[in-house]
Amino acid sequence: MWNKPWSFKESALIGGGLLVVGTLLQLTIGAIDWSLLSAPINVILLVTYLLVLGVFYAMRKHIYFIAWSMTLHAAIPALLCGVAVTLLMGLTGWDEMLSAWPFVLIYIWLMSIVGLIAFDRILRLFRGPQVASSRLATFTSVLNHAGLFMAMVCGTLGNADMQRLHMTVKVGQPEWRAADADRQGLIQDLPIAIELHSFTIDEYPPQYTIIDNETGQVIQDAPWQIVQDTLFEYAAPRPESDSYVEWRSMGACTASHITALREVSGVTGGSEASKVEGWVSCGSFMFPYRALHLDERCSAVMPEREPKRYASEVTVYSEGGEKVDAVIEVNHPLEIEGWKIYQLSYDEALGRWSDTSVFELVRDPWLPWVYTGIYMLLAGALLTFFTSKKKISQL
Repeated sequence: MWNKPWSFKESALIGGGLLVVGTLLQLTIGAIDWSLLSAPINVILLVTYLLVLGVFYAMRKHIYFIAWSMTLHAAIPALLCGVAVTLLMGLTGWDEMLSAWPFVLIYIWLMSIVGLIAFDRILRLFRGPQVASSRLATFTSVLNHAGLFMAMVCGTLGNADMQRLHMTVKVGQPEWRAADADRQGLIQDLPIAIELHSFTIDEYPPQYTIIDNETGQVIQDAPWQIVQDTLFEYAAPRPESDSYVEWRSMGACTASHITALREVSGVTGGSEASKVEGWVSCGSFMFPYRALHLDERCSAVMPEREPKRYASEVTVYSEGGEKVDAVIEVNHPLEIEGWKIYQLSYDEALGRWSDTSVFELVRDPWLPWVYTGIYMLLAGALLTFFTSKKKISQL
């Protein structure tokens, strides 16, 4: 071992050594705090890192380790180590990989290998006359390696500048302050403000279940069949009565008149079945829920209705003078001046009558560079596919 030429064994040992060093660092100095590397520190690190890689590349003919690092014998074990660490952390529930020293050291090693190869391919593209096919192959390699390198570097260093904030907005009260989602209690003034005009919820149809009277647990094999007779989407209990009336005011609940039939000897209805009728409701912040007592063991209830869609009608203002009217809903964020605004939550105690929306605001200034790297990778993959297909057709 360590006799030239080096092979996969030496690369595996380097990967194992980095994992050991990373584990010791994790146990002694703790996780990496990326907030310490925010701009302009990460920009300085990027420039320094590129200069160091350039110097290493220039010395590749004099230092065997650098030249060997640009071969498959170094790249493949580094990639396998990265995959192994990722799988291990995923299986153990470690959700902060970028703060773990073992992962970061392996990542830097793999990233440096890709960076050195990218340097070589870029310089080769401008080095002397080449036939068209050779130049195209070199250009394809530049797209693949430089794109991957850009995505890896910017995705890592950009993590320090990413902001993920939560903003709570009430109807008619513009808000420009948000709380840091990762550091509780830290409030920031933002260059954008959100004014909430209205909040709406579309709910799934009501469901009915049978629960145990003592434990409140759902009974899966209850011998009761429930039939909905009347449904009021907006209702209120009638005073001094067990019934409900339609009522479309603040605090209205959903109520249903149902008929519950108990099966006896496999027969439903008729003289061989018990029948119970009455009202059930999931309640609201104003009215309590109501269950229908069926027998000594169980009752029929209407669980809280699940939201199918919830959205906020807002106006967003920016310091740059931009004003945008929009509807923000789950999985349909609004983008404005580098910010993505997501519908996160609402006042669940008020439910569909909520006058409050909770938004998540995300800003990642490095993301366009990550996307650029990904697009370069896709372009390189397409070129590889078409050139390979053309070669096969010429055989």
